[in-house]
Amino acid sequence: MALNKNSEKSDKIADLYRAAFYLAKGSKKIALDFIKKSGQNFPKMNLKGKENQLLWAEKILDRYHELK
Repeated sequence: MALNKNSEKSDKIADLYRAAFYLAKGSKKIALDFIKKSGQNFPKMNLKGKENQLLWAEKILDRYHELK
């Protein structure tokens, strides 16, 4: 699916990408806000430590690629 800037569904998919970006940078609160805006459900996320944050950023990107 090609992302369309005028589509609400595309915007929600793009929010996943934004969440992964901010999580990889270490901004947990912003990342969690984008995950909530995306409407996607993830299991209980352990975001303690940089390694776990990078792991979850990768999982979020995987979901982004599935939906895109």
